[in-house]
Amino acid sequence: MQVLKYITSLFIALTLCFSLPVIADDWDDDWGDEEEQQGGELHGFVSIGLGAYTDNNVAQTNDDLSQADLISRLELSHLWKNIDLNLKVDAHADGVVDDYQLNFREATAKYSWDSIDLTVGRQVLTWGTGDLLFINDLFPKDYQSFFAGRDLEYLKAPSDAVKLGYFGNIFNIDMIWMPEFESDVFLTGERFSYFSPQAGQIVAAPPEISPVQPSEKLSNSELAIRIYDRYKGIEWALYGYRGFWGQPTAMDNSGNPTFARLNAYGASLRSTLLGGIGNAEISYYQSSQDKSGTNPLIPNDQMRLLIGYERELIPKLTLGLQYYIEHILDHDELLNNSYFPQYEQDKSRHLITTRLNYRMQRDQLQLSLFVFYSPTDQDGYLRPAISYRIDDNWSIDAGANIFSGKEKNTFWGQFDKNDNIYARIRFGF
Repeated sequence: MQVLKYITSLFIALTLCFSLPVIADDWDDDWGDEEEQQGGELHGFVSIGLGAYTDNNVAQTNDDLSQADLISRLELSHLWKNIDLNLKVDAHADGVVDDYQLNFREATAKYSWDSIDLTVGRQVLTWGTGDLLFINDLFPKDYQSFFAGRDLEYLKAPSDAVKLGYFGNIFNIDMIWMPEFESDVFLTGERFSYFSPQAGQIVAAPPEISPVQPSEKLSNSELAIRIYDRYKGIEWALYGYRGFWGQPTAMDNSGNPTFARLNAYGASLRSTLLGGIGNAEISYYQSSQDKSGTNPLIPNDQMRLLIGYERELIPKLTLGLQYYIEHILDHDELLNNSYFPQYEQDKSRHLITTRLNYRMQRDQLQLSLFVFYSPTDQDGYLRPAISYRIDDNWSIDAGANIFSGKEKNTFWGQFDKNDNIYARIRFGF
């Protein structure tokens, strides 16, 4: 199952080989072939971010910092013989956990002919209609970055994948094959604390959560499909997924955390509505290893439903609202067989979100607030943020992640001691 990684490495090398000469050419004003110069582009940025906890967090961090990042991004693109080569690589120094990584967010080759697009390599995958709520989008997410206040693009984690797109007269199809399962970047206890049913309290590393990964074989690869189009101004889509739950919510027979198999089937609609944009999305999560819901080591089947609406209230001020329901099937069986029934989620978890965005000073200054609130769990999460674009190169951002909850075992309530503030400065080129 290492084949795609070797292919990805090859595309990285090809992109560098064909792009770097173009970059060098840009320094030579006398270079005569204008078409050659237009074949490649170089972009990037350097970002410095700092964040600190505002509460007494039990997670073991460096000097109570929630973020201490130096990120340098290089983006290269080049068109070679009708093949679009793209590379996005981050050099990331993380002072919180004293780690340095070279992360490839994109290393792809894309070829198009007639009504077919083929993209191979490491890529960020996304679809669906939710705003920070993901129903049919089961591609990897980075919740470590999200809760630390990194740039929102880092919420979507990359995957090694083959993506085939077909554009037809009646409908369009996207088919995505991921030869190796890639989980979410979930909370391990190293940076953020969480609730442990086994311990009955909030815990953090050490030890870190280290789940058992699915073995690298063809039967454990992931497959996702979307059929979509537009009809009389209404965007519609059907979704299918075969793979695993993104979080280690299952346990093996030895009591080690692991990832349960998951099949998902869903649909979505989006259209203009009452001067704004309305959307709806639904998905059935089938936990194929426990269809009866009696195995306490495997998550139960779920139905997930989302409805949303967004419109501009006044010039530059946008309001977005969402209502989300997560309904556990065979809930009685879950309670009857659970080792910790007192900590199990309610049969239906309801969640309301509100987004407010206000732009001013010719859109250079933006204020935003995103609020999650669950009336069933009586917990919530606030994300206030401010960003200012100084000029075409420099920008600054600041914000906070604020959690609250009546009970320590609810979804947001468990993170109550992880409140943090952050600031970031960025130079783009």
